[in-house]
Order: sequence, then structure tokens, then C-alpha cells
Amino acid sequence: MNENEVPGQNPDQQPVQQPGQQPQDPSRQPAPPVHQPWGQSPYGPAVSQSPYGAYGQPASQQNPYGQQPGYGTPSRRPGIIPLTPLALGDLLSGSFAAIRRNAAAVLGTALIVALIEIVVSVFATNVLFDATYSIILMEEGGQDPFLGDPLTNPVFGQLFGSIALLFLGALLAALAGVIANGVLAVVVLRSAAGLKTSLGQAWKLTGRQIWSLMGLALVYLVAGAIVFALFIGVFVGLVIAAVSEDGGMAALMGILLFVLTVASVVISAWLYIKLVLAAAASAVELKGPFKAMGRSWSLTRGHWWRTLGIILLVAVIVGIIASIITTPLSMIGGVFAPLDPTTSMEEMMDSTRWWTLLSVAVSSLVNALALVYSSCLIALLYIDYRIRHESFDLDLAAAAEAAGAGDDERFSTVRDVQAATGTDQLVPGRHPSGPSTPAGTSGPAGH
Repeated sequence: MNENEVPGQNPDQQPVQQPGQQPQDPSRQPAPPVHQPWGQSPYGPAVSQSPYGAYGQPASQQNPYGQQPGYGTPSRRPGIIPLTPLALGDLLSGSFAAIRRNAAAVLGTALIVALIEIVVSVFATNVLFDATYSIILMEEGGQDPFLGDPLTNPVFGQLFGSIALLFLGALLAALAGVIANGVLAVVVLRSAAGLKTSLGQAWKLTGRQIWSLMGLALVYLVAGAIVFALFIGVFVGLVIAAVSEDGGMAALMGILLFVLTVASVVISAWLYIKLVLAAAASAVELKGPFKAMGRSWSLTRGHWWRTLGIILLVAVIVGIIASIITTPLSMIGGVFAPLDPTTSMEEMMDSTRWWTLLSVAVSSLVNALALVYSSCLIALLYIDYRIRHESFDLDLAAAAEAAGAGDDERFSTVRDVQAATGTDQLVPGRHPSGPSTPAGTSGPAGH
């Protein structure tokens, strides 16, 4: 064997490098394989199979693992948000994007909520107008409208009926709000992975969890009723003490009422922020009411002030927009009210009635739109905290890869891909057994 030949090399082939000779040009020095077997020389036959490419190419220009990311080929923004911890701008813009790209599901849900509130509120307002008109007519006739047995007096019946209907409307609105939070959480999570959702599909994917959402709303209502009962008890005690001219007892009841008011506001705000993600957790992760509350409690750990600030900011923005829409309507109603002194009370009441009913209907619709926007933002907070605690971006990326979703600019191709890949039932993060990484710990992504 010629002393210039390299073992294992064809004698007719020119050697690339003499053994033992130090290469003069570092850029042409072959790099060893990434996973070099123990005891194997970095030179020799394995050199030509190095993942770093052919000789003469700098190793830094090639990815030793190929061109694929660690979990496939999804874009870092396959849907309405980037797959990173979300900033305030991402939350605000992502909520609008969810509404725009799932208009049927989001606005259809808003319409359902609005119809429930409109029917009850309009009916209650109409009954209240009837009671007011009856009181005015009886007073004009020289009668006392509140004289007699409250059980047989029609005025009392109309007043109590309208109050009961308004209370029922508030209960139904609260119930519809919790259900809408859960339904829209499913829509937003799918949209974050680049999946569009129809109205029927959104409610179908929520499925039996609607009963859990109703149970969650019932828990909230019971807690609110207990606080309300405490207020009523203290207020009644204050009135009794004032009527009996017991100054000491009245002062004590007044102090107690003030302390109870402050404490209830503080505790209610704290609990609301801690449990704000419960509806989303229930709908997405198939959890019951109390487990969903515990899930929200753990996800918001360490983020209470941030969550409070974001929700207050959104409430202010939504309130300003709602006022811009509803205030002109109230002003128009006052302009068109009959001012002729010869106008009868009946005509005056009818004119005021119709404008008031229209204002109530429009306000209910605006409130429903505000509700769905807030629900979308809460769903994005749920995604954000799961990304921070559990590397949930990996689940979203996997769902986007399954759907074939491209970058955000190519979102229009998702519908065809979705139909072809059978992802109609896909909800990112829906694992009945729960997440693999407990909340409060950092996942492999290091968020």
C-alpha cells in the first residue's frame, strides 16, 4: 500500500486530506457527525455522509437536524394570534380577528343571547309602563293606587310582575353569558390554530358541556343570592332601628352595611378574576363546574393584577362604544316626544313607551355584542396562560399542522384543507384526562 493512500479509500481516487496533515484552510476542514459513535474517527468513510453537506461548505450554513422544526412545519402564526405568550395588543386584535373570521359563530351566538335578553326585558318594561299608566290614571281620578290588599290590587301585581321579569331577565342574561363564554372559547381556540368554525359546529363541539356551564352559572347565582340576602338583612335591620329611634342600633347597622358593601365589592372582584377562565376550561377541557373553577384558579395564579387590568381596560372601551351607540337613540326619543300641551296622557305614554322599548332592544343587542367580544378576549387569556404555564403553543401548532393551516396571510386556504383533513371535531387542548404538565410549571418551551 502506498504510504500516501488513506485506508478504506479507492487508490484511484485522490485523497481529500492526508492523515495527520493539519488543514491550512479552516473553512475546508470537515466537521465530525453530530452523533459520532464512541471511538470512531471523525475522518474516514463516514466523512462523506456528514449531515453538514459536502466539503468546502461551512457547517454553520446547514441545520444538522434538517429543515424541519422540532414539531413539524406549522407557522408560528397559523391563526389569529402568534404562538407565543400574548401581549395586550395581541389580545385586543386577536379578539377582533376571531369575530371577523368566525362571524357566523360569534355573531350568531350574540344574536341568541340578545334575543333572550330582548324578549324578557321588553316584556318587563312593557308591564312596568302599564303599571305606571294605571297609577297616573288612578291619581288623576282622585284614587289612591296603593290602597287596599296588595294581593288583590292590580297595581301591585303589575309592579311586582315587572320587577320579577326584570330579575328573571338578569338571571337569564347571566346564564346565557356563561354559556356564551364556553361556546366562544371553543371557537377562539380553533381559530388560534387556523380552523374556522360555523355556528352549528360551535354549539355541537360544546355539546354536553352546556350542562356543566349551566351548573357553573348556577353556582355563581347562588353565591350572588347569598350576598344579596346579607345586604337585605342588614338593610332591614337599619330601617327597623331608624324607625324605632334607636340611635345606637341604627349607627351599628349603618357601619355594618358599609363594611359589608366594601367587603363584598373587594371579595367579589377578587373571586371574579380568579374564576374568570372557568367557563373556557369547562368547555375546552370537558370539566365539571367545580373542577373548572379549580382550573381557572390555578391558571390565573400569579396573573391576578394583569388579568384585572386587561378586563377593566376592555370594560372601559366597550362601555364607551356602547354609550356612543345608545346615547343618541335616547336623545332622539326625547326630541320626538310630543310637546303639545293638549296631548293626552295616553298619547304621551304611548310615544314614550315605544321609544323606550326600542332603546331597550338596541341596548340588549349592544350588550350582547360587548359580551361576545369580552368572551373572545377571555378565551385568549385562557390560551395565553396555558402557553405560559404548559407550552400550549405546541398543541396549537400540532392542531395547525393537522389542519394544514399556513401563515396568517394565507388563512383563506384553511377552509378547503379543513374539509379535506377531517378536523371538524378538533378542539386544541381538549384532553379529558387533563394536561400533561400541571399549571404553574414551565413546559419544555420555557415560557
